[in-house]
Amino acid sequence: MMNRELVIEYTPDLIRAALIEDGRICELHRERIQAKKQTDSLFYGRVESIRPSVGAAFVDIGEERNAFLPIREDAGFRCGDFILVQGTAVQAVDTKGLRISDRLNLAGKWLVLVPGGEGVHTSRKIRDPELCEALTKIVEPLCPRGCGFIVRTASSDVTENALADEAQALEQLWLDIQSRAKGMTRPGLVYEPEDLGVRLIRDVGSTVTRVVVNDRESVRRMEQLRDRGWIGASASIEYFDEASLLMNDVFSLDAQVDKALKRRVWLDCGGYLVFDACEALTVVDVNSGKMMLGRDTEDTALRVNLEAAREVARQLRLRDIGGMIVVDYIDMKEEAHRDQLLRVIREEAQRDRAQVHVGGLTRLGLVEMTRKRKGEQLDKALQTTCRVCDGSGRMLSAEEAAFRALRQVRRMLASGQRGPFLIRCAAPVAAALAGMHAPDEAHRVYAAPESVKPYERFEINQIEDRTALPKGAVQLKG
Repeated sequence: MMNRELVIEYTPDLIRAALIEDGRICELHRERIQAKKQTDSLFYGRVESIRPSVGAAFVDIGEERNAFLPIREDAGFRCGDFILVQGTAVQAVDTKGLRISDRLNLAGKWLVLVPGGEGVHTSRKIRDPELCEALTKIVEPLCPRGCGFIVRTASSDVTENALADEAQALEQLWLDIQSRAKGMTRPGLVYEPEDLGVRLIRDVGSTVTRVVVNDRESVRRMEQLRDRGWIGASASIEYFDEASLLMNDVFSLDAQVDKALKRRVWLDCGGYLVFDACEALTVVDVNSGKMMLGRDTEDTALRVNLEAAREVARQLRLRDIGGMIVVDYIDMKEEAHRDQLLRVIREEAQRDRAQVHVGGLTRLGLVEMTRKRKGEQLDKALQTTCRVCDGSGRMLSAEEAAFRALRQVRRMLASGQRGPFLIRCAAPVAAALAGMHAPDEAHRVYAAPESVKPYERFEINQIEDRTALPKGAVQLKG
């Protein structure tokens, strides 16, 4: 049986939670205390523009950027209309606003209320037809007028009274939201869900064996949630006293997160994965690396691919990668091995709480996947664009930057300026310039290293003959 732990760390500014399976983080969630919870929040929005060419509308929700709303053919709104919308995903690109939907839902532990929906639908993960039918009969009479319900997977073994209580609570919440929206005259936030810790307990609490929290008040709240059936009766709820040791260090949270931020991820077998991302696609390459334990190339490929499939699934959850994903597995010739790999990929996808669609395995060993991300992608949340390479991951060589600096000196000479010239540049660029010749023997050129300058950026100034040179400045060859 898998050991599943939920570790929740509260600080004055941040809530951080990690879902740990057998000692390895598979999900990491962060939430600023003062920041708005955009995903799952409901907004009173005004339709600013409708773009049929892209099948979307842009909606003012009171935020810095207009939100992006994919529209259906039967969309019944026009520019200027006020509508209730719900955040569905933070966009992967910083220049885009929140992605929203006009199909609302309010999630409870066992039920999801769908305003505007009809009837009762059961989770696709409940595969027993008889159970689906029984749950539908219980929930159907509980549907409020003009709303439907989705029965969640966790409701499989819950009592009828618990379902009725939650249905009533969700109906009251929807009435309160409608009342708030009617009183609003401008776009803005209408409803914000509970904090991160409570939402995670709601979604995964019944499946964990242990909950560890570093805040005493939150421990008491977790115990109340266990009394409500949100946490399994056998699961332990523990307070972690950080007086002498940090929770982060005991569970190696930062160390595991740092690995998830790297482009290359090593597998236990000696193989490795390489993650590359562009705006619309993430590509994962599977390599055998140092794996040499197979009987032959086919056996090696199978063993690496199977471990890679499990690690790719974990990394997608941990990094919260969404959109289109292509995984390039090591080519295998035997059909039975290919079927085995595809079966493992789909089994691992079932463990993901996000919606994942897995395509087939092509003859070249490629697997196409899509994953619906709800939160902010890990690298976007924890990293910023490099000020030197501006996110490309590459920059000019010191030699090329030196040549460009000399070309600028030549331009200055051609425009009538006269030396001496001082080039302030990065230290490696200055070292490259030191071995080069000045464009004109009659005009001296000096290179001065500056440790904080990026390679591509340099500053060229005319100086007087008697000007004191910066420390480390060198004269180019005549």
